Amino acid sequence: MEKIDNNKISSWWLLVPTSFLYIITFFIPLITLLVMSFSRFESSVTTVGFYLDNYEKILTDGITLKIFFQTVELSLMITLFCLLLGYPVAMLMRRVGPKARLWILLLVVSPLLTSIIVRNVAWVLILGRSGMINDLLISWGLISKPLPLMYNAFGVVLAVVHVYLSFMVLPLFAALSSINNSLEEAAASLGAKPLSIFFNVTLPLSLPGIMAGCTLVFILSMGVYLTPVIMGGNFVVTLPMLIEDAVRNRYNWPEASAMALLLLVAIGIMIVISSSIQKWVKS
Repeated sequence: MEKIDNNKISSWWLLVPTSFLYIITFFIPLITLLVMSFSRFESSVTTVGFYLDNYEKILTDGITLKIFFQTVELSLMITLFCLLLGYPVAMLMRRVGPKARLWILLLVVSPLLTSIIVRNVAWVLILGRSGMINDLLISWGLISKPLPLMYNAFGVVLAVVHVYLSFMVLPLFAALSSINNSLEEAAASLGAKPLSIFFNVTLPLSLPGIMAGCTLVFILSMGVYLTPVIMGGNFVVTLPMLIEDAVRNRYNWPEASAMALLLLVAIGIMIVISSSIQKWVKS
């Protein structure tokens, strides 16, 4: 018994490298961010202390909170479209053979294999005023002037969904693959129609994958920066863009830290909601 306990104790040492890495790359920066958010920035000088200036500015300037809620709304839209597009793809991957599944997986993951700059420039060439879509529609006589496909929320959502779709499809496919086919076959043998089988059997059992995918996409969307800058121009402003402006142009690290913590709070709330839904489903 003592030998077993010693083995258990010695095995905990395997976590030391990972724990050290987390402390250096996560906990220390997070504590620094928290301390900096309560500091004061005045006359280009940062004074460390317990000041509420940054949070008061966020709540009262009438701009930061508005842009924060715009960022949340944009992230929810991206998450919703990823779910609506990703679920059928995951269902198809579940039903086709191994070769077809591999090709579909390659198509879904392929945006992650290219540079973010290359992806956005490609979308500019497609969606721009002189892009492929507008040129074709004008040449066919369907429209008389270019459609506003860029420098708005539509262009940003489309470009981000193109990349983050894989983060929705993979958890959904894993959840759908774990469903026993005999459950759906049993429901069909009892006279249930395909639509009824989907809503009463497949969809509830795939809920863990839905929540995992939605959580991943929402978290990534809250922090996306370069795509809104390119695809939205100055017409779509997100909180990461405000953080970048505070750091790069005004050197106001305390205010940037407070806004970053606001992002972390929103992400934390999403994780809590996702966990609560999954617990409710299991119970």
